[in-house]
Amino acid sequence: MHVLQLLPALEVGGVERGVIDLAKGLRSRGHQVSVVSSGGALVDRLNQLGVPHHQLPVHEKSLATMRACIPAVADLIRRAGIDVVHARSRVPAWIGYAAARQTQRPFITTAHGFYQSRWGSQVMGWGRTVIVPSEALAHYLVTRLGISRQRLQVIPRGIDLEEFMFQPRAAREGAWRVGLIGRGSVLKGHDVALQAFARLMQQGHEIRLCFAGEAPGTPARQRLEAQVRALRLEGRVEWLGIQQDIPAVLATLDCLIMPSTYPESFGRSALEAQAVGRPVVASRIGALAEVIEDGVTGLLVPPRDPHALAQALVRLKEDPTLCQRLVQAGRRRVESQWDAQRMVAQTLDVYQDALTKPRIIIWKLSALGDVVLSVPTLRAVRKQYPQAQITLAVGRAAYEVVARCPYLDGVLLYEPRRHGSWWGLRRFVRRVQEERFDLSIDLQNSRKTHAMAWLAGIPVRIGYRRKFAGLLNRGVRLPRVQLAPIAHQQHLLQQAGIGTDGEALELWPSTQDVQRAQSLVPPVDQRAGGMLVGMHPGGSGRWQTKRWDIERWAQLGQLLQQRGVTVVVTGGPEERPLGEALRRLTARAPVMLIGQTSLMELACVIRQCDVFVAHDSSSLHLAAAMGTPTIALFGPTDPRRHLPPLFKGQVIQYPVFCSPCYSPHCRTITHACMKKISVEEVHQAVANWLAEAEQRPLAPPVG
Repeated sequence: MHVLQLLPALEVGGVERGVIDLAKGLRSRGHQVSVVSSGGALVDRLNQLGVPHHQLPVHEKSLATMRACIPAVADLIRRAGIDVVHARSRVPAWIGYAAARQTQRPFITTAHGFYQSRWGSQVMGWGRTVIVPSEALAHYLVTRLGISRQRLQVIPRGIDLEEFMFQPRAAREGAWRVGLIGRGSVLKGHDVALQAFARLMQQGHEIRLCFAGEAPGTPARQRLEAQVRALRLEGRVEWLGIQQDIPAVLATLDCLIMPSTYPESFGRSALEAQAVGRPVVASRIGALAEVIEDGVTGLLVPPRDPHALAQALVRLKEDPTLCQRLVQAGRRRVESQWDAQRMVAQTLDVYQDALTKPRIIIWKLSALGDVVLSVPTLRAVRKQYPQAQITLAVGRAAYEVVARCPYLDGVLLYEPRRHGSWWGLRRFVRRVQEERFDLSIDLQNSRKTHAMAWLAGIPVRIGYRRKFAGLLNRGVRLPRVQLAPIAHQQHLLQQAGIGTDGEALELWPSTQDVQRAQSLVPPVDQRAGGMLVGMHPGGSGRWQTKRWDIERWAQLGQLLQQRGVTVVVTGGPEERPLGEALRRLTARAPVMLIGQTSLMELACVIRQCDVFVAHDSSSLHLAAAMGTPTIALFGPTDPRRHLPPLFKGQVIQYPVFCSPCYSPHCRTITHACMKKISVEEVHQAVANWLAEAEQRPLAPPVG
């Protein structure tokens, strides 16, 4: 693979040395690496490794400069064949995120600091995976920036043990040399170190303080020099400036201190000192408490406490046995836990995961029947991406259909009442955004779903070019011919390069669903004539034109009962008034299950029926999925478009001049398309299928 790393500059620092170590490790494993930064002293190290460096002003906090860098980075991604974009700081992250989104590449971030909860820092949580060097920083990002813990990957920075070889301290006379390596920021605790050394000087200890990491003439250096003069430590402090050869610097020291006053995200200098064989004294703050085991691999002191720091140094100076024990334990722990090769391997796993295990969201918010018809697509996507994390965005009303679907790893529930407003929609988009999906497959093909996928920042967005097509970046032209729903979905998949997997429908009821359905329906030996016919007189309340008159349903039920058939009436809770009307119109009440079953229990009831009768509604799809012969009554809609695949049964339809009208209200007022369907014809169709059912062996129970 080819990885692009972005960071502000390549000067001396833990982040910069981490980039070098990672580039070296990836190259040794046969991968390609490119680096974008504003330049710096470590560019030569990259050149020696054969790693291309591209100099851009990605360190400047200027919107105009950032905007100008985005197309340059995107062009580099395309020209160099970059597979993964990895950003390591906030300004480069904004640029890398925009370029990765334009080029449809996975975007990874590494968070190196305890960022404030500001808008500019949010981008560090937008990586598909957010790498952090310590558990302390991971906890902070979860609680302060709201990043999902599942997307955080703790990968401690590694130490190149070939570069940081163990170097026993040489016996020498004179002052004990104590070093502090780091820029002159007040957060690094230089002030605390100087106050501690002033105390040690007053007590007569021969100790020399060495500062490395700050160039002469800088404001930070001038501030520290003024403090040295104020504390009368001239001649006791050695200014080493910016150093490239850190192992050599550490070899000249007797001890390293890290008196940080602000939480460190890792504490690389402490590990480098332990690798070389030098004892460490550090503040008990942030990740330093993870890196150093107090009294075992180093000493920890309270932050901003010069007295405690001075006491710890005296303890080490006067106890050579303790010093040696800490050094040996520290080196062993670095070798076992913080080898650079381990860091490279773990980071490489993150890259491989991004390339081979895509996170996919499939959109099918409504309706119930359409969700049932989406099962072949779910199966096909799983077959195409066996290792992917596949999530379905679905309406709550259809959740039961996919709750136990083996082709999904998760479900995002969309609820019109909660998410229908702008604020609700925003909350739902944020929920989608948290998952950092790589691929969106839009089966809903609505303005809303196109917009949500775009707003969530999903790099690859597949769908039909219908409404808001500009929000798709892999849009598919609508087929020129009218296709059935599953064929329509399969055309989209094929045009997007995804294979299909047949048209068979599936449902996954639980054992409890099966048992509950069996308890609601009379057993075979107690049924009149041994046969069971299901009737579903309801359907979508919006589509009254699809419905057959309730009087005709009552007549059909009576004719079937006269034949010695047990009749069961099904429907949802909202259709209870329809059931009451049916009950009033029948001399002998059928088994009334309207509003008494869950969706999967309803499917199991339908499975027990010898024949099922329904309008063009979701119940047809449930019956098809359960393999039950069905008499389908069609009026204002076209069965060629809406009939479930592998349909077993009979369609009854009387086309009239205005059919199919696809109107929820009859435009001619006659409702002729449904009124022309006679009770006698439906009864005869049911009788024919019952006669065939008598010849079939009893179907095994489902579950």
